[in-house]
Amino acid sequence: MNETGVRCLTRVRPERNEWRRYAIAWGPTLFGTWGVHLSWGRLGTNRYRQRILEFSSAEEAVCEVKGQMKRRHQRGYASTPG
Repeated sequence: MNETGVRCLTRVRPERNEWRRYAIAWGPTLFGTWGVHLSWGRLGTNRYRQRILEFSSAEEAVCEVKGQMKRRHQRGYASTPG
């Protein structure tokens, strides 16, 4: 996995009226730390919830990204192409 990047995931279940998206972005911050930006919400809206996590190294940030990806896949999210 690269040291910077973005991953987008979606979960669509029309029978439950569920149209969800989850985005994970990570990279260096201006202060010499590493940040992981998580955002999630309903597809088709501009209103998302967000959370930003800071880590002292790229390895810690990438480890968090891998953990988040694993949790999202376990909950039924699928990676979007591109």
